[in-house]
This record gives sequence, structure tokens and C-alpha cells, in this order.
Amino acid sequence: MKIHQPYGLEDCLTLLSELPPDATVILAGGTDLMPRYEQGRILPNNLINIKHLTELQGITETENGIEIGGLTTIEALQHSDLIRQEYPALWRSTAQFAGVQIRNRATLAGNIANASPAGDTLPSLYLYHAKLKLVSRHASRTTRLEDFLVGPGQTTQEPGELIQSIILPKVSGSSCFYKLGLRDAMAISVVNYALRYSNAEDGELTDLEITAGAVAPTIVFLDALTTAILGGETNIAAWQALIEQDIAPIDDIRASADYRRKVLGRLISHHLQRLGVGSHE
Repeated sequence: MKIHQPYGLEDCLTLLSELPPDATVILAGGTDLMPRYEQGRILPNNLINIKHLTELQGITETENGIEIGGLTTIEALQHSDLIRQEYPALWRSTAQFAGVQIRNRATLAGNIANASPAGDTLPSLYLYHAKLKLVSRHASRTTRLEDFLVGPGQTTQEPGELIQSIILPKVSGSSCFYKLGLRDAMAISVVNYALRYSNAEDGELTDLEITAGAVAPTIVFLDALTTAILGGETNIAAWQALIEQDIAPIDDIRASADYRRKVLGRLISHHLQRLGVGSHE
């Protein structure tokens, strides 16, 4: 295996364009990638370490929101006052992301490119309607995150492309993130979800979005539930069936599909009741 160490974005994109894509792997933080090789995955012929590409690091406030460099670490997001104040669901997800050693290595683009349905940052990024800026040697494009992730470990990233940044528009209302794992933050999520809502002056919900992870091949919007609630459905007993319309959990070593269905419904119902929504009648 040959390890390449570009120190500039242009050098990196040149390498990506010249090396065979089926024998080349990008290394950012390595927190997901390296354990796979330790478990017996075949090593690639070429490994491109992009950790030193400073052009892909940092958080920039823009007129329409923020732009986060793809190599910005989870720990940097966790310590950002801008993320904490303007995008609290994302900030909360970083606080529950593994331990501090991993957060200092793991990158936001890496968590996205890993394409795990249980990825801790993904429900919040979906909630904020994130877009990705992808760049290659001869082109660049912007795509919605929900169009980029197509299944477990599967994305629409093209050969030679790199996630340059993540774009979040300005958002209104309040938002939050919740994760259920078998242990503390080091555990992979059994289920997780992000929720955003706005209230009128009389306290009635005027806007509601909920995204959920680890309950389908990709992150899902719980549209059936939120549409019904905004339409006046307050009967908590009816919410479980509405949630199940948008999810498709599986059995794995962490939990059964049935457990995921039930626990997600109960967690979200309890959360909404705390917001003053729902009744048992």
C-alpha cells in the first residue's frame, strides 16, 4: 500500500484524478476506516491522507447560513458557539458523539461519507436541509444531503470527488437531538432523532419537522406524523402507526426491528407531550 500526503487541495484532486478509483481510499479522521482494516478488510493500493488540507477546515458564517469545511472535526463543532446557538440539534449530536479522543479525529465529511443509517450527525443535518459542495479536478457541484446518501455505506459520490463543505441555511424555531444507545456516548445509536418546531403566540405549533436515524436504510423524515399533527391530530394512540409509515427498521446485534419501532414511537410521543402536544383521548 502506498500512502499519499497532499498538502493542498489542488494536489489532492490531481491525485484523485490520476489514481485508479477502485484501488484508492481517502483517509480523513480514520475513526471508521481504520477499524475496518484491523478487522480484516483488504487494504487499498493507495491511501490518500487529506488531514492536512486546511482549505477544508473551519466554520464560516454566510449571508444565508453557514458553511462548514468537510474536514472540520466533531470536537470543533462541539466547541463552536455559532453551532450551539444557531443549530442546537447539530451541536447536541456532537456532544453525544463517541469520546473526546474520537471527536478530535472524526470529521463531519467523514461521518457523512461513511453513510451509516445510525450516524449521529445525520438526523440534524437532514433536519436543517443540509447541502454538500463536492469538488473534483475539473468540476464542482452542490447536492442535497438526502440525495447524496442512498443506502448503508452507499452515496452518489463520483470517482475523483471530495466533500469540500457542508452548507446549512438559516433556520427558524427551536431544535434538538436525542440518541438512544446501549451505553453512553461511545455506543452506536439504537435509534436517534432530531426535531424542529415553531410556536404561534398562543403556543400552538405552526411548524414541525422530525428526522430519525437507525430505523431505515437512510435517515427519514417522519412526514406522516408531522403532517397529521399540524393538521390537528392530537391523539397519541394514533401516532405510532403514523411513525411506522416512514420507517423500516431491521434486526441487528444492537436491537430488534420491533424494539426500534416501539422505542422511537415512545420517545417522540413523550417529547411532543413535553411540548404540550397530544392527548390520550
